Amino acid sequence: MNLWELCIRRPIFTTMLVAAPVVLGLAAYPRLGVELFPNVDIPMVTITTTLRGASVEEMETGVTKPIEEIVNTVSGINELKSTTKEGTSQVVVAFNLEKNGDIGAQEVDA
Repeated sequence: MNLWELCIRRPIFTTMLVAAPVVLGLAAYPRLGVELFPNVDIPMVTITTTLRGASVEEMETGVTKPIEEIVNTVSGINELKSTTKEGTSQVVVAFNLEKNGDIGAQEVDA
């Protein structure tokens, strides 16, 4: 007799066979350790600059691009985003998870 024949002939057995892992999973869920869901802090640095009266083009060429070029020399950068508006520039540097955010901030500051 195959398993599928057994399941067809004994539906209560089939129901118990399916319900057992579900019940065991629900019983084990509250006992999951906290270490399975670690608190991850993404190392990130934000550089914000303002220059009153400057146009978007002036901010882009005079402020944002030079900051990006300097910051790009730092090792361990995962993502570099910049936003330029009239009179304001913001550069966001996201480091790899292995990199310490404080060290990355010091390297960007230097």
